Amino acid sequence: MRRGLALLAALVLLVSCGTWGALAEENVQMGRTEPLYSQAKAGYTLPVYGKEAVRFETDLTLTVGDSAQVDFTAPEDGQYEIWLTYQNTTQSTLPTELIVRVDGELPFYELRRVKLNSLWVVETDEIPVDRYGNEIAPTPVSAQMEQTAGMTDSTARIDAPFLFELKAGSHTLTLDCQDSGTHLSAVTLKGPDILPAYAGEKAQGSAMIVIEGEDIYSRSKSSIRGAGEFNAVLTPYSIDHRVLNHLDGASFDTAGDTVTYAFKAEKAGWYNLDFHYRQGVKADFPVFFDLLIDGAMPSEAARQIHMDYSTAFTDMTVMYGSAPQTFYLSEGDHTLSLRINAALLTPVYEMIDRVLSEINTLSLEITRLSGGKADQYRSYNVREYIPDIEDRLNGWSRDCAAAVDYIKQFSSNGSGSAFSSLTLCADQLRRLAEKPEDLPRRLSELSTGSNSASRMLAQQLQDMANNDVAIDQIIFYQEGAQLPSRAGFMESAGKSVERFVTSFSSQDYAAGTGENGHLQVWMGRSRQYVELVQNLIDMQFTPQTGIHVDISLMPDANKLVLANAAGTAPDVVLSLQYVVPSYLNIRGALYDLTQFPDFGEVAQRFSSGLFIPYTLGDGVYAMPETVNFWVMFYRKDILDALSIQVPDSMEEVKLILPELQRRNMNFYFPTAGMSGMKVFPGTLPLILQSGGSIYADTVSDTTLDSDESLKGFREMTELFTVYNMPADVPSPGFYQQFRDGTLPIGIADLGTYNLLLNAAPELDSLWDIALFPGLEQEDGSVARWTTGGAETMAIMSQTEMPDEAWAFLKWWSSDEVQAEFGSLLQSTYGSEYIWPTANTNAFATLPLKSVHKKVIMDQMEWMTEAPWVLGTYMLERELSNAFISVVVDGVDARRALDTAVKRINRETYRKLEEFGYYKDGEMLKDFPTPTVDIVQKYIDDWNAAHPAGEEGQK
Repeated sequence: MRRGLALLAALVLLVSCGTWGALAEENVQMGRTEPLYSQAKAGYTLPVYGKEAVRFETDLTLTVGDSAQVDFTAPEDGQYEIWLTYQNTTQSTLPTELIVRVDGELPFYELRRVKLNSLWVVETDEIPVDRYGNEIAPTPVSAQMEQTAGMTDSTARIDAPFLFELKAGSHTLTLDCQDSGTHLSAVTLKGPDILPAYAGEKAQGSAMIVIEGEDIYSRSKSSIRGAGEFNAVLTPYSIDHRVLNHLDGASFDTAGDTVTYAFKAEKAGWYNLDFHYRQGVKADFPVFFDLLIDGAMPSEAARQIHMDYSTAFTDMTVMYGSAPQTFYLSEGDHTLSLRINAALLTPVYEMIDRVLSEINTLSLEITRLSGGKADQYRSYNVREYIPDIEDRLNGWSRDCAAAVDYIKQFSSNGSGSAFSSLTLCADQLRRLAEKPEDLPRRLSELSTGSNSASRMLAQQLQDMANNDVAIDQIIFYQEGAQLPSRAGFMESAGKSVERFVTSFSSQDYAAGTGENGHLQVWMGRSRQYVELVQNLIDMQFTPQTGIHVDISLMPDANKLVLANAAGTAPDVVLSLQYVVPSYLNIRGALYDLTQFPDFGEVAQRFSSGLFIPYTLGDGVYAMPETVNFWVMFYRKDILDALSIQVPDSMEEVKLILPELQRRNMNFYFPTAGMSGMKVFPGTLPLILQSGGSIYADTVSDTTLDSDESLKGFREMTELFTVYNMPADVPSPGFYQQFRDGTLPIGIADLGTYNLLLNAAPELDSLWDIALFPGLEQEDGSVARWTTGGAETMAIMSQTEMPDEAWAFLKWWSSDEVQAEFGSLLQSTYGSEYIWPTANTNAFATLPLKSVHKKVIMDQMEWMTEAPWVLGTYMLERELSNAFISVVVDGVDARRALDTAVKRINRETYRKLEEFGYYKDGEMLKDFPTPTVDIVQKYIDDWNAAHPAGEEGQK
């Protein structure tokens, strides 16, 4: 009944205003050539198929890039669901993604991305425990079994399989594999399942079944996991150690997420159902979920059950009207599945998508009218050029207000506070409609500002996508059963005090607390990473080698020199910021890795250019652990709408700038996002691509003023002084303006990539990446050199266990361990935990989109680093100052670099004198500039001594 009223309300909402009513008539989303499913379905005329399912056997294996066809026959004219029987063939945390065509056509847009999820299970009943006695969520693996699922929306905005309108006769289903891989064994045509009406009876008896929220049988996403809190109302609970005691809401938060529990009913009968849960992310608004018993919904009443807002754990009995909803369980084993359902919000999602697109369109029209820079002293007759501007703005305002009214019916108190962004947006659009002639001067309020209507709508999409349901216990109970008691206020307060006192004696992963005789390793990352690494060591490295290792949280990387002097330094450091080794090796704090005979073999795991900052003389004192890649991001929808080809070089970038700039758009170069000092990742690429450098053979004099370096410096500064790229893009930076569409293309790094993947739902499938658009060379090739340093690993010089430390670094940096850790990190904590390993072979196995991974790995071949030596910090600073002098103050590039070079050389000689290389105006000994040739020599020597085919060759 509730579902029927909701659908009726949604229908009333859709037709209540003109723009929503027009949704089914045309697709206004930029870049889409197919209608949305809701639009296509509105035009169906054939009856829904209601007879026996028809199964077509097949035997197809698909990997990335493969395409296959399945021929099938529709028995009669009608609307059909298409179900696939499949088994994914990889252990990747990414689902298999397909583009699906029927008879060579895409009947609706959502078929561009159909997901086949794996089923993730834990193979052991034992809960792993770390060395401090804390429980760790077990790592799931992909179940090797066939699954059958109907093709449905990848974003789970639709809570049922798609319906396809088919004429009787032969048809062809074409499947293009975009990611992962699968084996397809059958295609089935069937009609929608008809759920029985609710017919529950009273739950008489005294039986009770308690299911712990963290005791997960299977899950649709590997990162759905149990977690532990020191909260006395949860069970189990321990004062001394962290125990898993609830389903982690941060992992069970996305529409379509499904978690399954296995349990046994000792007594057949009808049962009530209670949840002890917390849902604190949607203020005064419920999260909806479907309830399945033994893989099927028992009745229509089990669809879209709501969990109301609660910031603390609370009990809720599933209701049907004013009475508890009951479920029949036969004696024996059963499963209970919970699936987050966001279908009631689909009209709101589609409205926001549409209005965002239409606002961007209007913003372009206003920009063309004003020329991109509105004059505050000029009057704009906006109505003459855009006669319907007031209707558009008021229509969008009404749409937002109607959406808020629609969702209020689902709130327990009639509040719409979870959708306050929509309310604010409606008010702002209405105010803009009152004075449309001011819109050119108030464009920041419409689409470009941090508090614009567009930004509010995008934020609302992000808020809607987050559900965050944590579950402590699920209880089937009959009316005579006594439900478990919960800790009250006084008991909780008492245990909190006990926990507070106990925490002072807890030294988990603290530096300096390791055991004597164990290898001491400091890691510059959070506890989540440290726990996983320690667990891997205890399960693999120590049993294999007999070497015991204690991982600790690095207190402060800047204190490593002091710790080394005091004799309290660790043996090994991990995740050290990539420039720090240059400060440590000159002070003798790091061990020369070239002293190990197989260094040349291990070094081949990484891009050779990344070793440059770690090189001193003929020694190499650290190895890269992770990288920070720089690639070009672009909005596919906007570039397609403007008929702009993706540029491959800086010359091609310059050619597209007029087309972008006349629409108040632009290209983003990374120096624009660097507030204050412009660091090497922004200032060096074009210098390197021009054949320039920052030092000659020795570091005594910089070569920033060489012809090649000057050419690259001018290439960079002219992007801003001649070609009018934005010189300053303040926080929130490129990410937000990329979302807005004002910077639809630009160069950015891993951080932006992660944000767009996980925090920009409105851009799903509307953006892509490409190689850095470098400088074209005389032979026609394009140089794409960029920096790429992130974190590094090293051995401290005072270690008494150098061989054990080297064995550890070889194990940690190996292809297998880096690949396993990258997959483990994402499978445990989610897709946002990307591990950008510097090991190139391991990077190829990371659970990233295949098309993106290929681009990144191609760019990694152009990855290098600056030589970090005595005084390089001053060189980076003065190069930044020279850039600012040219771009901001209009100083000539040659003059700016000449000034910089004088300051750089003065500081360099001061540091050379400090470390004994220079005195009284004379060089006592040369300080050779680190180059890639040094590490390459060790690699070549190893390969020469170990020809291909011999044992030990990589």
